[in-house]
Amino acid sequence: MTTDPEGTADRERRRRHAGFLEAVNLGDLPRVQQMLSRGGIELSYAEPGTGYTAVHIAAGRNAIAVLRALVATGRCDLSIKDGRGRTPAQVAATIGGNPAVARYLSDLQHGAGIAVRRSGRTAGQSGSEQSGVE
Repeated sequence: MTTDPEGTADRERRRRHAGFLEAVNLGDLPRVQQMLSRGGIELSYAEPGTGYTAVHIAAGRNAIAVLRALVATGRCDLSIKDGRGRTPAQVAATIGGNPAVARYLSDLQHGAGIAVRRSGRTAGQSGSEQSGVE
């Protein structure tokens, strides 16, 4: 019998991210914060099948507190597209039905608008100092 360390590591990575995406989907802010603080969470990890990242899920569920925590990490790729070619801003508008969140995410993605002016960010800068969605 042979061992498969890479297969085991990959299964563990998928399991850890599935738990994280579940916490995001439930809007469980304490659990999301705890998992982010432990490290090892890739915010660009996409759910198999849908292609949703944590930001897509939070935007689509109107989980504003979770979305703020994710954006505040400065590690969110807001231009990443899901399996249907939608950015988190587009998911916020179409699934979440929240044009304010859609505009906020779009402004951050494109480095323009009030969200960027309030955070002191310019296009291409890290978003770690962002204030989040209000």
